[in-house]
Amino acid sequence: MHFLLFFAILLCSAVLVKSQVPKKQTFQFINQGEFSDYIVEYNANHRIISTNLGTFYNYPFRLCFYNTTPNAHILALRAGIPNDEDLMRLVWDANRNDPVHENATLTFGRNGNLVLADVDGRVVWQTNTANKGVTGISLQPNGNLVLHDKNGKFVWQSFDYPVDTLLVGQSLKLNGGKNQLVSRISNVDGRDGPYSIVIDKKGFPMYLKNSGKSLRYGGWRGEGLLNISFDAVPENRSITSYELTLAFSEQQQPNTPTRHLLQSRPVGNSRGIILKKLNYNATYSFLRLESDGNLKVFTYYTNTSYFKWDQTYAFFGDEVRECGLPSKCGSFGFCDKRMCIACPSPNGLLGWSESCRPPVIPSCANGGADVKYYKIAGVQHFTSPFDEAQGPMKVNDCRDKCSKDCKCAGFFYREESSKCFFVPVLGTLIKDTNTSHVGYIKY
Repeated sequence: MHFLLFFAILLCSAVLVKSQVPKKQTFQFINQGEFSDYIVEYNANHRIISTNLGTFYNYPFRLCFYNTTPNAHILALRAGIPNDEDLMRLVWDANRNDPVHENATLTFGRNGNLVLADVDGRVVWQTNTANKGVTGISLQPNGNLVLHDKNGKFVWQSFDYPVDTLLVGQSLKLNGGKNQLVSRISNVDGRDGPYSIVIDKKGFPMYLKNSGKSLRYGGWRGEGLLNISFDAVPENRSITSYELTLAFSEQQQPNTPTRHLLQSRPVGNSRGIILKKLNYNATYSFLRLESDGNLKVFTYYTNTSYFKWDQTYAFFGDEVRECGLPSKCGSFGFCDKRMCIACPSPNGLLGWSESCRPPVIPSCANGGADVKYYKIAGVQHFTSPFDEAQGPMKVNDCRDKCSKDCKCAGFFYREESSKCFFVPVLGTLIKDTNTSHVGYIKY
């Protein structure tokens, strides 16, 4: 009996040893030393991570630290070809909301956990893969940083944790994974910003978060989505022509017609949205939700020696859509055919400039008795195409409801249907040829 127990302990110990990372595959990198000479976006400095395993480079991706403000570093993946004259792009962040300082450490230990600790020892970020059978780490050719077991199976992968960017082959999942991309605040501030694009029950919509409320401003309608994948698919099996797509899988409901996304059609063996057709290899592309709320695709174009990251698609990239970008005219402005044409005021439509600001919302004490409004005819809010509105109701009832709501910045009224909806933020207002669509701005 004792012999069997002893043998079982030895067997378990052997299994544990086999599941450990070989000592020569472990490393610790201290965040110090010279910055790279190559220029990266956001006007950032960056430092290549070099260990006894090498520099984690797999053309054109490389693991690094970068900072846009001194002594505030983000663990990231950089995309770009050395010796090019174009910007290096940052396509994945590990700790965007919690930067580390100089002399922070990135450690890959025998237990298989990848840990980022600040200089004071505080664990800032980790893969949470300790004692889960990890035996190695590698950077894949598609830019996926992975921890794998002895059979090569991925135990953890960066593709499961996108931030604001999807690389080719990377997905968002409704269940059991990351279901959204979140923008940066700005090019200087890399923390989570107010814009997101999300898989939810409405499809693949884009949202602006304001005062705790999510305002829809773009995206694609659809129901029953399970995942969305960004991909570059050879067109007609050609190796020189590609289609950049959003391919998606859907939940099939028995005896219920499938409601597909708008503008969708078969792509390969699945369904999807073709964003752009390119007459060159689009394998090195990425889709990003920018800090201004626009959704863009950049593709690495090899047939030129500069400006190789070509912007190949933008959701708000044509005359019809561009005025629908909430930030198009900054915090406030009247937009028509891609142009910010006016700054609405109680004295009428004045000339627009970057100094145009919405009125300060007055106190809603006294039941909103001190509130006034000025009217703009032929206008819609950037949320208008996605808001079902309330009503029918009289315009005075609309006004009273907004006046009593401290967070209401104004309301928009459709005179032909007597429906209105209320907005907590103004942003860009869109010129509408229908003069019965009017806006009332609180001041």
